[in-house]
Amino acid sequence: MRRRTGRAARLAVLLALAPVPLSGCGIQETEVVEAGRPAVGDLLPPRETRLLLFFHGPDGELLPVPRIVDVPWHSGGSPADGEEADQALSPLAAVTAQLTGPDQDERRAGFRNDSSLPGTASAVDRVVTDGPAVEVRLTTGVRTLTAPARDQLVCTAAYAAHPKGSRPVALAGRDGRLPPADCSVRPVPAPAR
Repeated sequence: MRRRTGRAARLAVLLALAPVPLSGCGIQETEVVEAGRPAVGDLLPPRETRLLLFFHGPDGELLPVPRIVDVPWHSGGSPADGEEADQALSPLAAVTAQLTGPDQDERRAGFRNDSSLPGTASAVDRVVTDGPAVEVRLTTGVRTLTAPARDQLVCTAAYAAHPKGSRPVALAGRDGRLPPADCSVRPVPAPAR
């Protein structure tokens, strides 16, 4: 019994003295030093195998959400099948996926579509990319869409049409055409190495 008491006493002394060497090593406390923006890298899956959809996160903020797409030439075909790959990654495919809404994993993570967006892929008539602006034509009205819903469609179509989302997007529907708009979400450039 005496032996256990001795061990316990030594352990208590060691625990009490453990912080002492750390505080007396001569390192002085400093203030936080601002050194610019945090380092950011592109951690998205390769553009050749993903769509970038824009959903509202748990806090309501518009966020890009990459979705992996089964591209035919990545599953055993040849790169000559590029036309099929382009269809799987086209702006039309992206807007259709956007209107279909978040998948099960994305919903579990708290992502959602704005409630004023049509909840069906058949609401997309077509997406035209050959003009100065991408035009998303819906079979429904566009003037009744809320600003957050418009932002979702604009950003999804812009990033599907251009890697940096720099193409303006016009929404058109049964009730007319809205002026072209730019995506409000801009990529943060990765620092040079």
